[in-house]
Amino acid sequence: MKEQVVIETCGTILKKEILATIEPSFCSGVLVLESKFPFPGYYHQVVPETGEINPGSVFLQLKTELSDEKLMRLNHEIKKSIRKRFDAAPGRISLFNEEKPCIRVKFLHEYSDIPQLVELYREEGVHFLKYRLIKPYTGLISVKKFFVLNTIKPGIYMDAEDHEMGYVQIPGYLKWSNFEKITIELKRNMEDNKFDAALATIHRKNCIIDLVRVFDKQISGPKLEMIRNKYIEAINKL
Repeated sequence: MKEQVVIETCGTILKKEILATIEPSFCSGVLVLESKFPFPGYYHQVVPETGEINPGSVFLQLKTELSDEKLMRLNHEIKKSIRKRFDAAPGRISLFNEEKPCIRVKFLHEYSDIPQLVELYREEGVHFLKYRLIKPYTGLISVKKFFVLNTIKPGIYMDAEDHEMGYVQIPGYLKWSNFEKITIELKRNMEDNKFDAALATIHRKNCIIDLVRVFDKQISGPKLEMIRNKYIEAINKL
């Protein structure tokens, strides 16, 4: 049996979601956004603004840039003191017609954990934007990510840590506007079109590989291969 190739590397995810501020009581005076409709291409799930449910992805908006290395070191120290599960990664969000730096946080147990986390970052010298009410809007989100991918076949990968995520390689860099247009057109003409798509990149030796990230609760190798073929065909027509 051929041994499966596992790729461990870093990269980015670029996606578009509906964002809005969370309740002020959970913000500790800083600007905290959350994704109101995770994976909008797959399903819409309204997330009530209450501390009685688990938060999904929240975004702590920064006043100044924070290096990847600094954030990783801070996360390591904070996890030792907070003793609660969370994952934090650097990112950028389109806000007020500009790209603003942020810390994307997920896997928190409850909304009431956010103020404690904010204060721990503050104690380490991290500066945040002040709270202001932002009604739901559609914004681009770029998040840095560490990937562990199982290679199904060349150009087709499954996420080793999240079994509802797959990735398909595309020929090269694709502007978001073109990607969005292609995705809408593809899904209009596909019978099995229940999936959410985002752009991704991973770093390999001497190059960056461009991917489409696919979220699908029924993800499979054959479906990923079909999706990849359709994206490549559409990209070649640009």
